[in-house]
Amino acid sequence: MNYRRRGRVVLGISMAALAVASLVSVAQAAALATPLEIFRELPASAALPQDVDLRTVKPVSVDGAAERPMDVSATDVNTPAPITFNECAPNRQNPLGGVFKNPFSTCQITDMRYQRYACPESTCPVVASASARVIVIRNMQPSQRRVVIGHQVVMFTYTGMPDTTRFGIDLTCGAKYATGTANCDVPEAEVTKSIADWIAEPTELNVFTMRGEDVPNPADPPKIQAEKRTWYTLGRSLFFEGEPGETARLDAPSLSSSARCDVAGYAYGSKCVFPGTHTFVVDLREPKIAESGQLVNAAMTNFATTYPGPLEGRFVAGKNSANSALRTYPVTRIHHDQATVDANKAVAEQACATRSGPNWRTRPDGGTNECAVYPFNSTKDGANFSPGTSEGASFAVKPVLKADYDKLEETLRIFLGESHILDGDQYWVWARA
Repeated sequence: MNYRRRGRVVLGISMAALAVASLVSVAQAAALATPLEIFRELPASAALPQDVDLRTVKPVSVDGAAERPMDVSATDVNTPAPITFNECAPNRQNPLGGVFKNPFSTCQITDMRYQRYACPESTCPVVASASARVIVIRNMQPSQRRVVIGHQVVMFTYTGMPDTTRFGIDLTCGAKYATGTANCDVPEAEVTKSIADWIAEPTELNVFTMRGEDVPNPADPPKIQAEKRTWYTLGRSLFFEGEPGETARLDAPSLSSSARCDVAGYAYGSKCVFPGTHTFVVDLREPKIAESGQLVNAAMTNFATTYPGPLEGRFVAGKNSANSALRTYPVTRIHHDQATVDANKAVAEQACATRSGPNWRTRPDGGTNECAVYPFNSTKDGANFSPGTSEGASFAVKPVLKADYDKLEETLRIFLGESHILDGDQYWVWARA
């Protein structure tokens, strides 16, 4: 492994590095006067054949690339856990985006391709090539401002070059904004290994600790400013270095990921998160929340049957779907503004009384009801925010057993805390049958 900095040729084509350079020995240079070399990082979902001519492959723009949430049916429900290399899969919805498992764990999978042609002309043959799949996983560490970034380089194939040819990964960590004291203990790390070494040991880990803080936004309320939310950028670029002793190298443009750290005492897990929208799962198979779960499910899947439902609007917030026509938008957490939480609760309880009568709190068996409501009272999408018209968002209420109501509230509170979802952060809601 070589961590020595070398001269580089940085190439500015979106997600593709295309350059004329000489990564050949003196003897080869005599035989191949001006070789053309192409080095690209491509979406793994493109599934290009090994013999594809990279001169015919269109560069892919990184504009709009974003991480997609992992299918929650295949992940840890409401309990964040680290992501593994085996869990990562190509993002077919957004090929250049990564996968967001939870606020502490993301990954990305791409393909590295290199080809060297005898000369720049289109008729010149390929004289050397290499390809590999590159998987990167990022896991924030519990109770720390530290991230472990793992790379796995697999499926390495090559022709026309020795296995001493070197391929590397450049990683950076730094402040997203320059106005504060935010920094990382290791601003840059480089991993360079020969093809033979990558095949023998395909996995490498790097650790970065994020320090300092951003200047508070004066527009934020004092309680938000006190959380010292601070942003960092984690960069990664691949490069093809050639054989030992050569000084030029080909770099693919950097991919970057943002991270946010804070000192909020009401959110747990790691002290840093990746920005993304996590999903709260309401498990309809859990008997302790059967009544509340039915309300959430009805609001999501059978909105017309809920009350006030269509009397107040056309949809409820928080519904995610691969079908854009069915998807709404995430709900937003309230933590500091108890007055708004109380206002949501008051409007919801009035709706329960209107629907079920003044004695809605008393059950036929003498038990006690609470007014279940979706979206939840602890969101900026609660009952008090309904416009009261046929347009826009609405809400749904139903008197449910108090123990049932309390259990769902407890489950939600644990999810928000363990997922480090702060005041103003968003999340989806899924009623899982």
